[in-house]
Amino acid sequence: MSGERILLSDKGNRANLLIPAMITATAAVSATSGILTLFTVEIAANFQVSLGVASQLATINYAGEFVFSLLMGILAVRFRYKPLIIAGVLFVIFSSIGCFLAPDFVIMQIFFAMEGIGTIIFSIMALTLFGDIYPPKKRAKAVSYIATALWVTALINFPLSGFIANVAGWRSNFILQILPISLAGLILAFLTVPSKTQALRASIKNATCKESFHKIFTDKSATACLAGSILSTAGVQIGLFAVLFYRQRFSMSTDSVVLLNMGMIIIFIIGSFAAGRLTNRFGAKPIAVIGTLLTGFFTMTFFLIPDIWGALFFDVLHVWFAAIAAPAYLCLALAQVPKFRGTMMSLNSATGSLAKMVAPAVGGVLLILTLDSYEAVGFALGSMSVAAAIILFFLAKDPTRV
Repeated sequence: MSGERILLSDKGNRANLLIPAMITATAAVSATSGILTLFTVEIAANFQVSLGVASQLATINYAGEFVFSLLMGILAVRFRYKPLIIAGVLFVIFSSIGCFLAPDFVIMQIFFAMEGIGTIIFSIMALTLFGDIYPPKKRAKAVSYIATALWVTALINFPLSGFIANVAGWRSNFILQILPISLAGLILAFLTVPSKTQALRASIKNATCKESFHKIFTDKSATACLAGSILSTAGVQIGLFAVLFYRQRFSMSTDSVVLLNMGMIIIFIIGSFAAGRLTNRFGAKPIAVIGTLLTGFFTMTFFLIPDIWGALFFDVLHVWFAAIAAPAYLCLALAQVPKFRGTMMSLNSATGSLAKMVAPAVGGVLLILTLDSYEAVGFALGSMSVAAAIILFFLAKDPTRV
């Protein structure tokens, strides 16, 4: 594995700060979505648009992420890690300032899409960097730390955003919360991300973009991982419908739903952290397959339970296995086609963004056609996770375990 790794420059303890730097930057690029979730009503009122129009900020964001993920398949071949990672964080910084100052909804859309672009650039290159720098065992832990950081940010973001909004208004979150974290992430990334690369990166730079895409799409295991990404990501979009399910079937209050979501986030934090250890011990493929399979099974199950406590029990199991499966899957994807790892992660990101756009639409249509049958939605999205597990089991390979 040493032949495919980049060596960090050992200047003091700078190399040891790489993971904290990436965790800080991850917190910055993942906070904006929480602000949209909390303040869609306020955004609509501020810009005098309907709630339906305001909610489309997320759709536009996902669409931008999908398009730019495909573009990153090219940029990841042509450019080095450091300028791309720094560019990603800079996009988030500019977005936070623009969203704070936006005079109308159109300008807000533009700057919000800029945040999505920054998130995609950073996420793809941070994972690619980990894949090239760390051997498999250290890689699994590093990826699990990033996944954990996403959910820790979500747990902190909701109460902090509410507090800032009450004191200084919802827009102030962009300046008082996102901007400082982004600046910290930018400084740490500048100090810790290696500038020099080994021969592997040089050979990648000399390769053509066509070659990188051709290599991935003709690799059975890599293609299986991409197919699994679409299906498994679509499957875990069930969270939106779970909230509706609890509120409609069991008359759960808004406050109770908020507490439930915070509890699920805590489960995700613990599960993501544990995933690195489990992946090290048993391998990325077994954990990804088992986790994804059980995620799908429990997704289909908890909508069938007529008792709220029974439904919650199986829902918790679904969340736990989803939290374990996600980092293991990323480690499996990182192991595919090492020479073109950046393009592989770009395509993986694109398939994930596509699934996030399609899955809610599929669930919504099913609710309309079946007259609010959440069982049908659970079966459809849960089946996608099961199908993803089957594809990974039969077609994907883990080169690090061969």
